[in-house]
Amino acid sequence: MTLFDAVLICARRSLSLAAPFLFALSAVATATDYYVDSVAGDDKASGKSPAAAWKTLDRVSEAKELAPGDAVKFKSGSIWRGGLKPRSGEPGKPIVYTSYGRGAKPSFWRSVARDVEADWVRAGENLWATRTTEVRKVGPADGFLSGKGWSLHQEGGAKVKYEAKDSRYVFAGENFGTKPNSVQWMNSPFPIEKGRCYRLSADVKSTKPVDILPSLMMSGSPWSSYGDVAYGAIHGEPQPTRQSVVFRSRVDAKDARVTFYMGGLPEDTTVEISNIAVDEVAIDAFDFGPDVGNIILDGKKAAFKRWTRDDLKAQDDFWFDRKEGRVFFYSKENPAKTYRSLEAAVMLHVIDHSSVHDAVFDGLDLRYGAAHGFGGASSKRLIIRNCDICWIGGGDQYRGGGEGRRVRYGNGIEFWADAEDNLVENCRLWEVYDAAITNQGSGTNVEKNIVYRNNLIWNCEYSFEYWNRDETSKTENVSFVDNVCLNAGYGWGHVQRPDPNGRCLMFYSNTAQTKNFLVKGNVFANATESLVRSDVAWTPEQPVLDGNVYSQENQALPYVLWRKEKIFRDGFDAWRKDAGEEKGAKLEKIDAASLIPGNDAVLDGLTK
Repeated sequence: MTLFDAVLICARRSLSLAAPFLFALSAVATATDYYVDSVAGDDKASGKSPAAAWKTLDRVSEAKELAPGDAVKFKSGSIWRGGLKPRSGEPGKPIVYTSYGRGAKPSFWRSVARDVEADWVRAGENLWATRTTEVRKVGPADGFLSGKGWSLHQEGGAKVKYEAKDSRYVFAGENFGTKPNSVQWMNSPFPIEKGRCYRLSADVKSTKPVDILPSLMMSGSPWSSYGDVAYGAIHGEPQPTRQSVVFRSRVDAKDARVTFYMGGLPEDTTVEISNIAVDEVAIDAFDFGPDVGNIILDGKKAAFKRWTRDDLKAQDDFWFDRKEGRVFFYSKENPAKTYRSLEAAVMLHVIDHSSVHDAVFDGLDLRYGAAHGFGGASSKRLIIRNCDICWIGGGDQYRGGGEGRRVRYGNGIEFWADAEDNLVENCRLWEVYDAAITNQGSGTNVEKNIVYRNNLIWNCEYSFEYWNRDETSKTENVSFVDNVCLNAGYGWGHVQRPDPNGRCLMFYSNTAQTKNFLVKGNVFANATESLVRSDVAWTPEQPVLDGNVYSQENQALPYVLWRKEKIFRDGFDAWRKDAGEEKGAKLEKIDAASLIPGNDAVLDGLTK
């Protein structure tokens, strides 16, 4: 099969029950090929030949010369640190991100290496820390926060009284809601410049200890992130203290917005913020971004993320101090002496496909990121093919740290809200904190015509996860077919989760109007909780499960958790008769270890 199918219609045997999936990717010749070489490249070069290759991911993300039908080719065997923001093509003329040359797949690492002994200083008995961050004022932050002024937005039942007088702002919350976005305090619009760092400082006090989540973002839909918290945090205590946070801008924009997410704070709390000041600064430190969600040791195991410095008690425990921007690591000797490789995964997507359409990603390797591998909202006509994705997730989603709500997250491939006509095939995914692959969303959105096929997944908490909410949302024509899902819940994150929940197929509560959802021809082998979980009935149609292979090495574990009822092997036939599911199911004994990875003959025999 060529890279572009004349018309890509998912009409394989296993899709015959679903509505047609049409991806309008016509066979086209790429207009221009661009090359990227992480060693010998030069961002000032034309990029139009291997000898004139670009060098960095930033150059690719900013390449305005890319046109529909073009291809970006990364040199095989090369490694890039950082993230990629792809550009969109047109229907029938996608922009292709792929490789050239011989060797391993080109690899994108969303991590900071800390494998030199000089990276660490002793911070106590058996305790080491990365060097102290230094923030230097370089001048006034021209234009930053020069917008229309501060305003308060509430939703989700939040009840907060707001008073703004002179340079003093008071929030008296009878109820701050349950989610961070329940209460948003914002200032916009104002201009920012790419690469510059802006520090916002204020006096903060609170009747109860609180953490407030700051963000630098777009003023309107699709609410894209414009920058990262490079250093600092906003914390409130009964005694007033001077707090500061440093934003690093990733774009040039005139419609920036600073938002403080205050939802989820304790009830009957009063917060006072006063004497706000801004300036431009330079940072001399390791750039860990908003959080270090995981530290991968020698590429084989994960350090254990803890929530306070006092929790560091065993070898390889670590804690990220957001306020100081430092990692603290428990080790009898310098961590860089104990391990040859320490990759601190930062909480950013490796490839951010938000609002991207008509793009192909073929033969890439993504790893060591603490958010998602591929992640973003509002994607259309994307193909992710022949990619490897591993050691993903673990970031502190709400950045609550030791005092706030602890929710860690991170999926291998996530299509968030308003995803249409997307295909994931022939990928390998392993060691992912949450789901290997998923489409999910909240609010009013549409997710339709999405196919996942022929992927090999192992050692992820969930192999495939789906949910969509609320009742105004729609999900149509989603197929998960011919995938091999092994050892769900046996990955690095399972023992660190507050909610261990290993499943090959994870259907959380789904209130979206859903139809034509097919799960067929997959292998589900071994899961720490159950192979399949489905919480509640769907409207108007239930998912169709048919012809899947089930295997639990530990027969004391259930095969299915269906509407809160545990189904074991001896009750499987009765369940599928009552549920009207799995007419073609097979219960087999499968040696999962022999399928991880690369035993293609065995895989073909199981999935075809």
